[in-house]
Amino acid sequence: MIECIRFHSVLPFDENVKEEFISEIWVGTIDRWRENITPDIEARIEKEIATFEQVDGYMEYLYFVWRVTYDSGYYLMPYRTLAHASAVCYALGITEVDPIRLGLDFNRFMQTDKPRFTEIGLATNATKSQIQTEIMNLEFDEDRERLGERELNDDAPALIIYPSQRTAQLLGYFSDKLEYMPFDDQATFRTLLRSDDLTGVYGCNPNTVLQEYLQQAKPQFEDLIPLCTASIIDYPTNHIYTSRKYGLAWEPRFAPDVEAILSETCGDILYNEQVYAIAKLVGYTPSEAEGLRKVLTARKKQEYNNHRRQFSKHKGLFRKLINEGSWSFPKAVMAEFARLVYTTAYLKTHFPEEFAKTALCVAARDDF
Repeated sequence: MIECIRFHSVLPFDENVKEEFISEIWVGTIDRWRENITPDIEARIEKEIATFEQVDGYMEYLYFVWRVTYDSGYYLMPYRTLAHASAVCYALGITEVDPIRLGLDFNRFMQTDKPRFTEIGLATNATKSQIQTEIMNLEFDEDRERLGERELNDDAPALIIYPSQRTAQLLGYFSDKLEYMPFDDQATFRTLLRSDDLTGVYGCNPNTVLQEYLQQAKPQFEDLIPLCTASIIDYPTNHIYTSRKYGLAWEPRFAPDVEAILSETCGDILYNEQVYAIAKLVGYTPSEAEGLRKVLTARKKQEYNNHRRQFSKHKGLFRKLINEGSWSFPKAVMAEFARLVYTTAYLKTHFPEEFAKTALCVAARDDF
């Protein structure tokens, strides 16, 4: 059972604070994208802010999460959250993967047609008592505490913090070295392609399927996301992703607009977001697409016919959704998984002795 702490915001949040907070979002936007800011990015930020404002108290909640992230003296990282799909969260420094560059769909985090409260989770290298003390010192009041349960009332949003999380402990030790880590370091990719030793690299314990993928592939960071996803999905058709990506031809079977959605994963459905995009093509709203995903994931066969008729003009497509979409993962979450793979490989490459020692200490839950 994973230990977690829940905090409820009691920070003052009037119109002046809200205005200042929105200014901070735009400052963060400039800092993140600099000269690469486009009208599309500006429109994305504006759309997200407008969506958050439709959920009573959510801007206040987001402000609270940002303050905890910004003011904490301990290492914090996003954990078990779909917030990676939010450009606003990236601008504020709550998340660390660029959702614009990676094509992450904001609707996977919060549906724009029927927005509702969505919690954000953080992991820290601090202990339970340390993070409680720090938040109290920041004049935040603890709302309530539960162990291993995920119960959130719509009228009482809470920030979930996981103390003493192992990966956060490891990365926290190197936090100063990661501040300006590039995502195109070729030495790191060479480490990932080595077949002799990936010990300590996140998700790459000896003899894992992911290690086999990385040995076959020629990854850039964007490629790590489908590679990680394909390695986790226990469904045979998805395990040919790398051979398609790096040599084996695949034949288009559907209309061009459908194939365009499948092209980034070489014809397979690996992501929830692809299910949403396909559903949108046949007329689903974002919230209806989420309902379809839940039916597929839960394999509710008795409800298949309610959706099958929507796909009558796309022969074989609903069958593909059943076979592959039901095994899909959120691309937003897998982007974070890929970031952890890359980050630990980066540390192993450039700080090998220090990384090996620290990884062993964390694994043994020793102090370092």
